[in-house]
Amino acid sequence: MEWMNSFIHEAGNLYLIMDGVRRAKAAQLHGHDQITAEIVDGSGISLGNGYIPLDALLSPKRSIRRITSSDQNRWERVIEGASHATLPFPPIVVQPTKKRLTRLVDVEFEIGEQQ
Repeated sequence: MEWMNSFIHEAGNLYLIMDGVRRAKAAQLHGHDQITAEIVDGSGISLGNGYIPLDALLSPKRSIRRITSSDQNRWERVIEGASHATLPFPPIVVQPTKKRLTRLVDVEFEIGEQQ
């Protein structure tokens, strides 16, 4: 894929997911090793698009809600898309970070009955 403004990931860099935790987690569960992302700076200004390794992604949340039928339907749409060899998703949005937050592999699911 060719972008107007490309961003090249450098080994060791970490990125906080601003939008797209479900898409990234679904891709990880289906064995993908990278995902398309728009990288933005702290002001939200785009630094470009590129492929980011899933193991370089950090989540702002520890879990993905799958409690209501709406939550579950959202997850099922995303997980189905991730089953394709080429991910059909729009780029997730990430921001370079030095913070140590929840690694994507450690994001769990909040499953239960709606109260």
